[in-house]
Amino acid sequence: MPINVLVVDDNRVFRNSFCELLNACYDHLQIIPAGDGSAALSLTRQISFDLIILDYELTTFSGGDIVRRLRARGAPLPPIIFISAHPDLPVIARLHMVSGYLQKPIDADTLHAVLDPFIKQPTMRSAGPILWRIRASEKESQ
Repeated sequence: MPINVLVVDDNRVFRNSFCELLNACYDHLQIIPAGDGSAALSLTRQISFDLIILDYELTTFSGGDIVRRLRARGAPLPPIIFISAHPDLPVIARLHMVSGYLQKPIDADTLHAVLDPFIKQPTMRSAGPILWRIRASEKESQ
């Protein structure tokens, strides 16, 4: 059964290449891209997602604004992973109590380290502030 993943990033080139990376790393994903916060909010009303990968620095709403709006609906949310090149992304992810983060640039190893628990273990797809603090620099020090 496919896993529905919403990928939200306002940079078309990054969004397309990130979706290609997801497709190369995982076989059973149905990836739905969105180019801005409004599209993301609209899609979440229409489709039940198993995972949301959300750029923190969008042009219309920040990723944090979108998370607040989604939570205000009162419905259970899937895990949300922030992506950004922002140097304070680990702190931002903790403040917004999202499930994890991916620091740009993102490679396949880092992608697997952060997303595998959510993709390969359905029980991890429930909402909650489980924070997977894995970045490329932390992975290299292991």
